[in-house]
Amino acid sequence: MPILRATFPTLVRLAGGLLRTALPDHCAICHRRAARQVCADCAQAFDAARADAPLRCGQCAAPLTSPAARTRDAMTPEAEGAAICRTQSTVVCGQCLRHRPAFDQTLTLADYVAPLDTLMIRLKYHSALPLAREFGERLGDALTAHADVTPFTPLLVPVPLAPSRLASRGFNQAWELTRVASRRANLPASAHVLRRDRTTAAQRRLSREARKRNLQGAFVASDHVCGRRIVLIDDVMTTGATCDAAAAALKHAGATHVLAAVVLRTPSSS
Repeated sequence: MPILRATFPTLVRLAGGLLRTALPDHCAICHRRAARQVCADCAQAFDAARADAPLRCGQCAAPLTSPAARTRDAMTPEAEGAAICRTQSTVVCGQCLRHRPAFDQTLTLADYVAPLDTLMIRLKYHSALPLAREFGERLGDALTAHADVTPFTPLLVPVPLAPSRLASRGFNQAWELTRVASRRANLPASAHVLRRDRTTAAQRRLSREARKRNLQGAFVASDHVCGRRIVLIDDVMTTGATCDAAAAALKHAGATHVLAAVVLRTPSSS
């Protein structure tokens, strides 16, 4: 009994520390007190919270400058919302018209710009895994809203890392996002139906064409995706080459539709 009395306060302190880690009470951006990783004010950086969110390409989610974008300020709120839905689902950017990617649509939460880009860097390169919960929950909410338009039950699949890169990093950020989004949206997920057979050169400093060559034949999908609609989840889309190669493998294995769901989209692909 004396041992229990002596250790109980220590256990309470340890439990409190774990709770504070799991349930942070300060915004990761502005550091003010908040109920989640990104406070309501800083969450205005996400498209869903912005009145001036950009119109996006219906296929790759690149921000668009179009007549619809220039005239929507003159619309009523009701007409504006309808126009945005139609434009996002039908207008395709010039790049996608010239080179259609294998994925059919792209859903994104925001552009890869400050302040959200710094959070993604912390998640990806500094193992700030609580941020995967923040991004994953928001991605799950976006998928739930998307399901109102596409009422089919898809399978959530993360873009896989090569075994050597997974071993060095210790986790796949795409799978961490997928696990959270799956629970949030109540959709099935699998990390085993798509694999990366070889380690490729880092994509960050490669041109668009070099990225495509770098990823040729890198992904293999199992026949478990045959006849399924797939949501392919990744952290950031830059040129779309990674999602394109992964979607091509999924389509080759029989997937009927691939929605690329990425947390952030670079506003200008190179």
